[in-house]
Amino acid sequence: MKVGDLKATVFQDAKGQGKGSIDAALKAVRGEKLDREVWIPFQLVTQQNMAPFENLN
Repeated sequence: MKVGDLKATVFQDAKGQGKGSIDAALKAVRGEKLDREVWIPFQLVTQQNMAPFENLN
């Protein structure tokens, strides 16, 4: 992306994905109703905002 070969990507939050998975597993163990899909927020990453994301995950 730095050299311009990729215009955009998304940051997939590993911590958020892990938390969502654990939360769903706990609901299942407790016999609680589970949502069919669990959405984990993501962030659009471009050349203009990529610096803070470079060392994440």
